[in-house]
Amino acid sequence: MSAALLAAGESTIGPTLALIVGAGMAAQWLAWRTQVPSIIALLLAGLVLGPVTGVINPDDLLGGTLFPLVSLSVALILFEGGLDLPPRELRNTGTVVRRLISVGAVLTFLVAWYASREIIGISNQSSIVLGAVLVVTGPTVVGPLLRFVRPSGTTGPILRAEGVLIDPIGATAALLAFELVLLEDANEAILKVGAILALTVLAGAGIGIAAAFVLDEALRRFLIPDQLTVPVTFAFVVATFVAANEVQEESGLLTVTVLGMYLARRDSSTIRHVLDFSESLRTLLISALFILLAARIEADALREVLLPTLAFLGVLVFVGRPLAVLVSTVRTSLSWRERLFLTTMAPRGIVAAAVSAIFAIRLEEKDIPDADQIVPIVFLVIIGTIVVYGFLAGPAARVLGLAEAQADGVLIAGAHATSRGLALQLKEHGIKTLLVDTDPYNVTRSISIGLGARRLSVLAENAAHDLDLRGIGRLLAFTSNDEVNALATARFARVFGRREVFQLSPTKRRTGDTAVPAEYLGRQIGIDGLTYSTIDERARQGWKVRSAVVDDTIQAAVDDDTFIPMVRLIDERMAFLCRNDALPVDGVVIGLAAPSLQRQLDNDEQAAAAHAREVGPNVEPVDADAAPEARQSDLQSSPDPA
Repeated sequence: MSAALLAAGESTIGPTLALIVGAGMAAQWLAWRTQVPSIIALLLAGLVLGPVTGVINPDDLLGGTLFPLVSLSVALILFEGGLDLPPRELRNTGTVVRRLISVGAVLTFLVAWYASREIIGISNQSSIVLGAVLVVTGPTVVGPLLRFVRPSGTTGPILRAEGVLIDPIGATAALLAFELVLLEDANEAILKVGAILALTVLAGAGIGIAAAFVLDEALRRFLIPDQLTVPVTFAFVVATFVAANEVQEESGLLTVTVLGMYLARRDSSTIRHVLDFSESLRTLLISALFILLAARIEADALREVLLPTLAFLGVLVFVGRPLAVLVSTVRTSLSWRERLFLTTMAPRGIVAAAVSAIFAIRLEEKDIPDADQIVPIVFLVIIGTIVVYGFLAGPAARVLGLAEAQADGVLIAGAHATSRGLALQLKEHGIKTLLVDTDPYNVTRSISIGLGARRLSVLAENAAHDLDLRGIGRLLAFTSNDEVNALATARFARVFGRREVFQLSPTKRRTGDTAVPAEYLGRQIGIDGLTYSTIDERARQGWKVRSAVVDDTIQAAVDDDTFIPMVRLIDERMAFLCRNDALPVDGVVIGLAAPSLQRQLDNDEQAAAAHAREVGPNVEPVDADAAPEARQSDLQSSPDPA
C-alpha cells in the first residue's frame, strides 16, 4: 500500500514541476509582451496556482526539501549577481552603496521594527526579527525591474549593487536579531552577537576568497577543460555555500557573493561564458521560486493581518526608504533627480521570504508571541513593494528624465557618411539616434549637423555603461568591418536582446562563404542582405539616403534596383527591414536611392508644393523649404572625399 502511494506521489511530482516551470516561462513571456514587470506576472501566477485554485501546494510537493532548495537557488542567484558587478561600477558608486547597506540598512531596520510593533501590534521580539528580515531588497526583484525601467546614469548600478550586497547582510541581521531576542542578559547578548558577527564575516569572506582564488587559478592555468568550466564553477558555488553554512549559519550567502565578485575582477572570456549561462539559469530559478513561494501563501493568514500591514507598507515605502536614501546620499555627486529615483526602488524578494519562514518556525518553537504572523506580513510586504515599485519606478524614471517611455531609438556603430544620412532621416521622423565611432572626423561631422555622437569603440568593455542609452532600444552595427559588426551585436544582445540587434550582411568571399559564420551574426538588414561593399559602391555612384511614402514609384524602384529599403515607419514606429521581409504596402520607407530616383522624388515634392500654393490656405501647405533641406541632408550624407 505504501509503495503504491509513493508511486502515486512520484507520478504527480513530474507534471507539477513541469507546470511550475511552464507557468513561470509563460508569465515571463506575457510580461515581455504587455510591458509590465515580470515579477508582478510571476506573483499573480503563483497566487492563482496556489491559494486561488489549489493546484500547487509546495509543502506537499517538496516537503522538507523546499527551503534547502530555495536557499541553494538564492545562493546561485547571488553568485550571478556578484559576477555581474564589474569593479568599475563599484568604484563609481562605492560611497552611496556602502552607506545604503550600512547606515541605510540600520535606518530601515529601525523604521520597520518600530512601525511593525506600533501599527500591526506584534510583540517586540517578533518585530525585531521582522525588521531585520525586511532590510533586504535583492537582485531577484531589483534586476528584473531595472531591465524593465532601464534608468540612465549611476542609479542602475547603485541599485544593482545594493540588491546584491544587502542580501547576505540582511540574512546575517536576521540571525543576529533571532539570537538577540532569545537572550535576556544584556552583556551576554552583546558577546553572543559579536561572536556570531565575527564568525559570519570570517567564514563567509574567508571561504569565499579562498575558493575564488583556487577556482581562478585553475581556470587561468587551463586545468579545467572548457566543457567542464560551467559545471565545475557551480560545483564550487554549491560547495562553498554549504561549507560556510556548516561553519556559521547564514554565512553562505556572503560566501557566494564574495566568490562572484572576486571572479568578476578577471577579464576572461571563460568568466563571461559562465555569466551568460548564469543569466539564463537565474531567469529560470526566479520564475520557479516566485511561483513556489507565492503558492505557499495561506489566504486566511493574509486576511488576518491585511489592513494593518497595508499601513505598515505605507510607512516602509514613504518613510523608511526615503529616509535611508536621504541619509545615504548626503554630500554625494548624485543629482536630486537620481536621489528621488532611488527612493522609488526597494522591493523585497525571495531572500526575505525564505529567511522569514526559517526564523518564524524557530521563534514559534521558542514560544515567542506573534511569531506565526511574521510570514504572512512578509509576504504581504513582498507583494505590496513589488506592485508599488513595479508600477511606480518606470513612470518616476520618465518624469525625472532618467528614462523614456518608448525605447525606439537606435545606437548606430559607425558614423560614416551613409550612417549620418540614415541618422538624419530617422531624426526627421522623431526617432532618436546615437552614433559611435573611433574616427574623430566622423564624430565631429556628426555633431556639426546636429546628431548625437560619441568617440568610442562599440566593443569597449564599458561601452554599454558609458553611453547614455535613454530612449535607445536597438543596435545597428554599420561599420566596414564584418567582424566588428558581429562582435557588437553579440555584446549588445545582452543589453537590448537578440531581437533588437542588427548589422550589415558580411561580404562573401570568392569561395562563396563569409568571414563570419552565420551563427555569430545579428539580424541582417536589407531585404536581400545589405553589405558594406554595396553601400560603398552605391555611395560612389551618388546614391543617398532618402525617405519616401510607399507608392507605385517606390515599388517600381525596388523592382528596378534603384532603391534599397532599410527602414519602414508606420505611425512613427520604426522597424528595420531584414532578410525575407516584404516591402510594406503603406507607410514610409528609408533607404538608399539612386540619383535618378532622387531627381524623381525631388520633382514630386516640388510639384506637391506648387499644388498646395495654387489651392490656397484651406489645404495644409507643404513646407517650401522641405526639398532644399532634403537636398542639404543628402549632401551631408554623401561620401566624404578620400
